[in-house]
Parts: sequence; C-alpha cells; structure tokens
Amino acid sequence: MADSDPNIENTEKKIALMEKGYQAILEFIDQIEEISQLQDKIEITANINQIWHVFFHEIQNSINMEGCALFMVDDQSLEFVLKIASPLSMEGIFRSEIEHQIECGMFSWIINRRKPALLPALVLKNNKTVIMLPLVTAKQTLGVALIVTGIEESAITQENMKLLAMLAKQCSLVMENSLLYDRLRREHESLRKAQNQILQAEKLASIGRLTAGASHEILNPLNILSGYVQMLNLNGNADERTARYLTVMSEQIDRISRIVNGLYQFSQAAGSTKDNVQINELVRRAFGLFEHENRYDHIQNVMDLQEDLPMIQGNADTLSQVMFMMLSNARDAMPSGGRLRVSTRGILSENTDVDAAGWIEIQFCDTGHGIPQADIDRIFDPFFTTKVSKNGTGLGLSLCYGIIQNHGGTIRVESQANQGTTFTVRLPCS
Repeated sequence: MADSDPNIENTEKKIALMEKGYQAILEFIDQIEEISQLQDKIEITANINQIWHVFFHEIQNSINMEGCALFMVDDQSLEFVLKIASPLSMEGIFRSEIEHQIECGMFSWIINRRKPALLPALVLKNNKTVIMLPLVTAKQTLGVALIVTGIEESAITQENMKLLAMLAKQCSLVMENSLLYDRLRREHESLRKAQNQILQAEKLASIGRLTAGASHEILNPLNILSGYVQMLNLNGNADERTARYLTVMSEQIDRISRIVNGLYQFSQAAGSTKDNVQINELVRRAFGLFEHENRYDHIQNVMDLQEDLPMIQGNADTLSQVMFMMLSNARDAMPSGGRLRVSTRGILSENTDVDAAGWIEIQFCDTGHGIPQADIDRIFDPFFTTKVSKNGTGLGLSLCYGIIQNHGGTIRVESQANQGTTFTVRLPCS
C-alpha cells in the first residue's frame, strides 16, 4: 500500500480547521443576532427582576459561570446596592468581593472605563476569577453585573468578552427604558391623584359658597314649619291619618335640617383654631361614644394603637368628627355583625418626593358588605351615599375629606364586595 501524500494530509487538516473556524464564526454571528434581539424578548412594562431573568439566561449561554449578581445604583445614596444574587448562598461573597474591589480601586476604574473587565477574585482565590459588566448608557450608570467563573483553559475568550459587552449594553438600554416607563407611570398616577384632589376641593368649595348664602334662607322657614307641626301635635285633636301625616312631615323637616347643617359645616371644616392634638386620644374618645349603644353590641371592636406617637397640629373638634363618622359608617356597614379594627402608626413619608418630618396613619377596617367598585371614585362626592336607609345624607365622607385636606393630610379607601372596607387617613406630624 502506497504511503499517503503529506501534502494531501496537510490540505485536509487546513480544510478541517477552516470548517471548524467557519462553524465558530457562524455560531458567533448567531449569538450576536440573539443578543441584538434581547429587547424584543422583554416588554417595556417589565420590572428589573424580569429583565434580570432574561439577562441571566443570556449570560449562561455565553459563558460557564458559578454565580452572578446584580448591583444597582441607589437613587438616594448613589451607592451600589446588591439587588439580586444567584445563587442566594453566594450573597455574602458577592458583597465582600465588591467591597474588596472598591478598596483596591479596580471597581471605580471599571465603572469609569465603561467596559467589561476580567479581574482576579479577591475573596474566592481558589482558581476563580470575576468578570464585571458595567451597566451604563449614554445618560447614566445603572449598576454592574458581577460574574464568578473558574479559571480554565479557553473558558474565557476575547469573543466571550465581546458578547458579554454587547449583552450588557442591550440590558442597560432595556433597564433604562423600564425605569423611565416606571417613573412616568408614577408621575402620571401622581398627576391623576392631584387632579382628583383639585376637583374634589372645588366641589367642596362650591358647596361651601352655596351654603353660606342659602342656609339662613332655608332654616328660617324650616323652623316655622317645624313650629306649626309641633303645635298641631300638641292639640291632640288630629285623627289617626292626620297624625301619621304630621309624623312624616316632622321626619322630613328633621332630614332637611340635617342636610343644611351638614352643608354649613363645609364652610367651617378647617376649624377656628389649631393646637397640638394626640390622635390616640381622639380615637379612644370616639370609641367611647359607642360604648353604651345597644345596637352595636353585635360588633367586635379592636383597637391597635401605637403608643408614643408624636403630636399633630390640628383642630380636635373637627378631627374627632372624622373619627366618629369613620366608626359610624363602618358599623352601619355591618348590620349582621362583624369586626371593626382601628389602628394607628407612625410612618416616615407619604411616598412623595418631599422630605417630611413624618406622618401618622389611622386605619379603619371593617368586615362589612363593602363598596361596589363602580362607586369607589364617587364616595367622597357630596350627596352620594351607598347606604340603603334614608338616614344617610351623603355628606359625611365629603366632610371628612374636606377636614383631612384642610389638615394637609390624605384619605383613601380600599374595598371588596362582601369582604369589607379599609379607610386610611394620613396626617402630617407637627
């Protein structure tokens, strides 16, 4: 058998290497195309956790790794804070590694350089290395991804680093868009709430202006009618039918009087004076007003009051009126019995951008019939009521809204049909 030609063998080897290189180029192109489509895999409404899930999966496809962590820049402190660690058991290692890299100056160098870097591991020294991927855009630095991998031959190549750099760039753009969308959503929600507050305040102001001019003109003739009805009842000569008519007239006169008096309170909602007020005392006082009423014996009352709450600047009389109305409405919503829980607590902020000294939150939670979702946006409107009985004037919650607004606070409601309602009142501390 003739010996093989060395030239043919060399040619075959070159062809095999070229085919292998060609396949590697095709795989690299496929990876680039897949990375370029990263944004298509993530919805704009996705949060950071959802984006990280896709990002982490792409990293796994690009390089063999033992762990990966996401550090995000905190908006307030501007520090890099650990957001997500995978696996969770390496959370402490990730924190320590970042701290050591910061101390030796490599971390700031990488962030300023804005490019991925391969570094020796300072915490995990047993044949381990770390890759840092700065998550930056043209406008800002969002964070950094820290990858822990083993030191193996051909495990980390120049192509790997280029792919990771492209992946980090795509991820940064997606995160920036997501954060921008979330900020716009919050601003829109804040604007919508402000518009609703302005609209509600204008409604109350209109009622106040109307009441100022009309209450006197209405109550005077109403008092005359009431006087004549009482005189007819005192005569005692009326037959059964006439007596029934007089009773109905008397009830309706009282109803009109309650409505007019309720309207008049809008112009006095702020209270004439403001002083230091202890909220827990107002809650206990309001509860005390119901202690001797037998019609509320079927309701379990629970008070969960945080002690040592700071004072607030307010009018004790009008705030007591709010407490009484909240309790009364909650108990009226449970005609067959239930549980009424009132709680107070101190909170640091009202979820606004304004730095405040703190707030006091009062919650009124009942297990009553709830408020239909279609009526939630209308419950603070004057004359709107969900009460089945005719005793409700539809002014109680409107008056509460006005009082809370005049104290610089907020009031909101959450309710589910046949499960209960929760009113949350927040008032600024002194």
